[in-house]
Amino acid sequence: MRYLKTGLVIILAVYAVMVLGYQIWGTLDENGSKDFHAFWYAGQFILEGIDPYQALFSDMQLPMRQPGLEIRPSNSAPMLLVLTLFSLLPWLQAKLAWLVVNLLLAFLCFYLVEHYMPFPGLSLDRPARILIFLIFFDLSPTRIAIENGQTTLLVFALMLMAVLMAKRSWLLAGCLLGLALSKISVSVLVVLFFLYHRNYRVLATAIVFQLLGFAGIAFLSGNPIVQVLSEYLRLFISLSDQPGIHLAALMRGSPYAVIFPIAMTLAIALCFYFWLFRDKASQNVDMRVFDFHLLTIFTLWTLLVAYHRLYDALLILVLIVLFYKSVFQVDVWGLSSKMRTALTVGGGIGLALMIIPARIVDMIVPGMYSPLTNEIPAIILLIFLSALMVLFHRFLFRVNKYI
Repeated sequence: MRYLKTGLVIILAVYAVMVLGYQIWGTLDENGSKDFHAFWYAGQFILEGIDPYQALFSDMQLPMRQPGLEIRPSNSAPMLLVLTLFSLLPWLQAKLAWLVVNLLLAFLCFYLVEHYMPFPGLSLDRPARILIFLIFFDLSPTRIAIENGQTTLLVFALMLMAVLMAKRSWLLAGCLLGLALSKISVSVLVVLFFLYHRNYRVLATAIVFQLLGFAGIAFLSGNPIVQVLSEYLRLFISLSDQPGIHLAALMRGSPYAVIFPIAMTLAIALCFYFWLFRDKASQNVDMRVFDFHLLTIFTLWTLLVAYHRLYDALLILVLIVLFYKSVFQVDVWGLSSKMRTALTVGGGIGLALMIIPARIVDMIVPGMYSPLTNEIPAIILLIFLSALMVLFHRFLFRVNKYI
């Protein structure tokens, strides 16, 4: 096992160096950071005192626009205002600066999840820590998020800090969540988490923070806040009907595109009702570990139900850490050695399919790019969620609780 782990670390480390080199090379390319361009370009409008959402729909253009890159600022107003700081820089310097920020955010997200979230005080040994970070960094979702200049890592970090700060300062947690809500399709899982724990002050603060962001753009542009809000909502709706890893995209054109996600949501809701509210099983378990199960389930559910592209699936870092600590450090699921082996092999295959570069595979097997970036990850996430629900039940109802 030791030699297997060492060999795996070496392979993942070599691939990580290649990934990092590709990210730097891709950012320097004229088509690099194509998604970040939308935020940088929106910031140019804000600096001119123009509503960026209105400019998009009125087909207004500024001379610094980079041809062929994304111009739809998919995040809401607070994020646009924050990222306007990068718009003070020329395009090349701005996207290089954002590359550095995203790389640092990858380390921060891993540190927060591994060190503070599940099983506080139970640290991974150095080889395990290196192994899990390399898996996270090598994932196609993480690579693509950094390569395209997405905001997913920033939103992920904000969500984690909001959860960690909630008991210390509801005001700070609310502000952090408020900024994270700028990408609502990702951060809605934390909203559900705070709703479950009835932490309404954090949620109310987050909503106010969002409204202040829209008020800020309204003030700078001179447009009514209702107009700015309606423009963003129009943009948000227009982006939802695209390919992705969500179930609706997987079943596009089928009547099950709506029915299946609703049925899955109802099934999870019924499990929660019978397990948590009627039987009150959560009263007899470690709430720290319970909360991390809850966050992980909400994460997988959100990825499958709401509109998501592959890069948002980097959130499965929470599942990777939960799995490793629950299987190899603290037996919270009561697994036999055969079950542990089966989970490890199955999870490893799923993660391997989410690591292999789709573009290279497509060169060898034409037509595989779309399945590897849309359908296959969706199926993997669905399997992961189903397995986690079974393991969550074992965690809640096993007779001999771990200490």
